[in-house]
Amino acid sequence: MKKLFSHFLSACLGAFLVVIVMIGFDKLSTIYPIYVPNIFYKEQINYTVNVDSKVSEAIDETGKNVVQVNNYLGNKLRSAGSGVIYKLTNNRAYIVTNNHVVEDASKIEIETTHGYRVMGQIVGTDPVTDLAVISIPKGTIDYYMEFSDSHAIKVGEYVIAIGNPLGLSGSATLGIVSSKERLVPIDTDNDGQDDWYASVLQTDAPINPGNSGGALINLDGKLVGINSMKIAESNVEGIGFSIPSNLVSRVISELEVNGVVNRPTRLLGITIQGINYENQFALQIVEVTPNSLASTIDLEVDDIILEINTQEIMQYFDLKYYLSTTKVNEKVSLTIIRDNKTIIKDIPIT
Repeated sequence: MKKLFSHFLSACLGAFLVVIVMIGFDKLSTIYPIYVPNIFYKEQINYTVNVDSKVSEAIDETGKNVVQVNNYLGNKLRSAGSGVIYKLTNNRAYIVTNNHVVEDASKIEIETTHGYRVMGQIVGTDPVTDLAVISIPKGTIDYYMEFSDSHAIKVGEYVIAIGNPLGLSGSATLGIVSSKERLVPIDTDNDGQDDWYASVLQTDAPINPGNSGGALINLDGKLVGINSMKIAESNVEGIGFSIPSNLVSRVISELEVNGVVNRPTRLLGITIQGINYENQFALQIVEVTPNSLASTIDLEVDDIILEINTQEIMQYFDLKYYLSTTKVNEKVSLTIIRDNKTIIKDIPIT
């Protein structure tokens, strides 16, 4: 009986297949619609940027904003650097450069890419950030450099260094941003001791003597930073540094008004040394200057500073760097070990 049913079922299936062939697939699909999903193909569009073209356009647009800054002692040319025109008023043009470019000059001469030579006036300087502002008669100058947001730039982005290396005006080199917020030790008083850490952009765009004070721009032709220094070792290539444009903007605004950067009272008047305290880096006070801020808040020799605002001190310059970035009226407290007891000392930032 089962065999008979099996033969019957096979016969029915065979007949159904014959019907499909006889009716035709097209007609059957009309009777019994077949679902076919819609497939959309999005055309792939490749966007390419002609870097050569962008570089040329950026240089053509902004290269004229970079000037040569000549440092004279008497009538003798001592050194030459670069500067960037960043602001125009009714009758003056303002230039930002490095402090070390104009340092100890008896007079400053500015030379534009169009051959316009004029004596400059130092408006203000800031050795800590290595920035200075110069003003010159505006003359026929009707252009200036626009600033970009240096905080928004990314590692790997193309940048162009424009300056006057070795007195060769209008020189441009191409590179990328190698690192952001690189901390570099700075000796502000040339005594052989590092006094500060500068937070800078690192680039592999070649920067040579004379580039100091020149522009680091992006491919849109806007200022990313002011070139300031280079690790000048024969076995090191492709490491240059630039002061971020956001910091430049803040400093030059104050230099225009005050001639100096009025920082809060941050010189504590202490001499410190790094030590290991219970497997933690710390700073030990070895000297307190009389009548200094440190003496007024009762800091003592042999006090061990462990923390600044509850943040552990990780290296020797942390205290100076932290105080340098603190704003007026912000709270700063030191966690100190004295006679095996923990005490907190508040520092007035005024």
